[in-house]
Amino acid sequence: ARLKCRDVQLTQSDIKMVRLMEENTGQNVPYHQLYDLVPGKRLATDLQKGNFETNVRTFIKRIRRSFTDVDANFDRIENYAKFVYRWRAESAAE
Repeated sequence: ARLKCRDVQLTQSDIKMVRLMEENTGQNVPYHQLYDLVPGKRLATDLQKGNFETNVRTFIKRIRRSFTDVDANFDRIENYAKFVYRWRAESAAE
């Protein structure tokens, strides 16, 4: 990924999550849709205990840090805790 002509260090799962949010700019993307992008076995206990929410928050935290490493003012990812993430549309000033 690139931001302001600089590389942003993201994993393949990070890229899939960013792409899904960006393709749905301004729309809610539920945690479970983001979690579905992570390869590997989904355990029933993850879903029952809400652990997938913790896993998604960990991914998003890493994604945000990767973008803020390039641009300290990065704020395109919005969150409604335990429900959805959203890629914020660019402001007119950007």
